[in-house]
Amino acid sequence: MIGAVGDDEFGPSLISSLKSSLIDTTSVQTIPHQSTGVAVILVESDSGENRILLSPGANHSLTPQTFTHTTSLGTPHPDLLILQLEIPLPSILQILTTATKNHIPVLLNPAPAQKLPPSAYPSITHLILNETEAAILTSRPISSVASPTFDWRTVTSEFLSLGCKTVIITLGAKGAIFATGNTYEHIPAEKNVKVVDTTAAGDTFVGAYAVELVRNGDADVDALVAAVAKACKAAARTVEKEGAQSAIPWADEVERSIL
Repeated sequence: MIGAVGDDEFGPSLISSLKSSLIDTTSVQTIPHQSTGVAVILVESDSGENRILLSPGANHSLTPQTFTHTTSLGTPHPDLLILQLEIPLPSILQILTTATKNHIPVLLNPAPAQKLPPSAYPSITHLILNETEAAILTSRPISSVASPTFDWRTVTSEFLSLGCKTVIITLGAKGAIFATGNTYEHIPAEKNVKVVDTTAAGDTFVGAYAVELVRNGDADVDALVAAVAKACKAAARTVEKEGAQSAIPWADEVERSIL
C-alpha cells in the first residue's frame, strides 16, 4: 500500500491494522506535524444509505514529486495500481503519467468525485464509479442519472471515447453496468439482500474486482463480466453488516454465498 498517515494517535493504529491483514506498509509514510486522514460516516437507519464527511489530513501531503519514479508505485513491478481521489489531483495525474510510462495498468475509483482533465482518461485501464460520480465526471445533473429510463450507454460511451479501456458503473441494488470495446452488459445485483449499512460497499466491489482481474487477466471479456458479478456478490455481503472495514467479507464468505 502507498499512502500517508500523521504522527498522531491514529497513524500507528491504522498501520498496525494493515499489518494484521498482511498488507505491506513499507510505502506508507508518517508525516510529522500532520493529522491522519479521518472520516465521519452518517448512516440512515431506515435505508442503510450513508454520507461521509472527510478530513484528508496527511493524505494531502503526497505531492506529485513523490511519484515521478517507477519504484514510487511499488516494487516489484505492480500487476495493477488501484487509485482513488483522496490525494491531490496533481498527484493523481503524475501517478497516471508514471504508470503509463512503465506499462502499469490502473484501476481508478474517482471518489470523492471531481472532474478530471480529458488527458487523464487514456491512462485509466479500468474506471469504476457509482451513479453520482458518473454524473459529476460527465457534468450531468445527478437527478438525470437517477431516472429509471436513463440510458447508461451514453455515459459509458463517453468514457470509452475519452480513452478508458473498461468502464464499470455500480448501481447499488440494480447491479452494475460493464462496458469495454463493443461490449455493453448489465450485471444484476444479488437478490434477497437485507441492507443494514452501505458503507464500504464500493470499496468492497473495487477490491473483489481487482482480485479477479489480477488472477485471471483482462484479455477475456467473459472473465471480466464474471469479475463484475463476483464483485456484486462481495458488495452484497458488505451491506448486510454494520461498519466499514469490519463489514468487508473474506473470500471464503463470498464463495459460500455463491454456492
